[in-house]
Amino acid sequence: MAAELWNLNSRQRLVLTYPYADDWEARRRIVELTMLGVKRLVFEGRVELWGLRVLAKGTTSVVVKGEAFGAQVAVKARRMDANRSSLLAEAERLRLANKVGVGPRLLAASRNFLVWKYVEGLPLEEWALKAKPNELRVVAKKLIEQALALDSIGLVHMELSRLGDHVLVTPQLDVVIFDFETASTTSLKSNVTQVLQGLLVREKEVAAKFRLALGVSKEEALEAAKAYKAERRRETLLKLLGARLE
Repeated sequence: MAAELWNLNSRQRLVLTYPYADDWEARRRIVELTMLGVKRLVFEGRVELWGLRVLAKGTTSVVVKGEAFGAQVAVKARRMDANRSSLLAEAERLRLANKVGVGPRLLAASRNFLVWKYVEGLPLEEWALKAKPNELRVVAKKLIEQALALDSIGLVHMELSRLGDHVLVTPQLDVVIFDFETASTTSLKSNVTQVLQGLLVREKEVAAKFRLALGVSKEEALEAAKAYKAERRRETLLKLLGARLE
């Protein structure tokens, strides 16, 4: 179901001002979206919200599919009850990640909206349950490479130990890390150790599948994570896991 911005009905406008009904704010936000280049919203997705389909709903935002710049996009709308007054800080962190080839490509941003290139894919954990061993190895390698890239610029995602909520896998086996809302440029934590924790160490069926595909034990994964954390050297990690990712 697609609708031009100024033709959104009252229920569709509620998505822009979730969780409140505020027609004045909805109109103001439609103007804001128009200035960002968004032409229409497309109510499709895995999540139901007031009888409509959206891509995602979190504690601070709702993500809706849309059209802008002649392409499909995702529109992240700040919830009116969000504990933050703007999405611009998240936009800066996503731009930083984009510089090293990580995250969905940000196209536009404002106080209440982020617009990025739409990514067709499945959440990593859902995808992994049906994946073949060689596919698991490809995705594991790409995800670890992206974690290394983020570490190289000092941008810590902070949530990558819960990969199922923050990583999509496309049909082409590309990996896309989402949600830089709580990312930090001052944290001393490591993206790589978070990824290894979520990918290989946790007591979950998905982690067991990745361990089996890579031929690595939980103990070996922990050793690799500790060694990398101590030295922060790519070579250390590849020495311990490199051959397993080929």
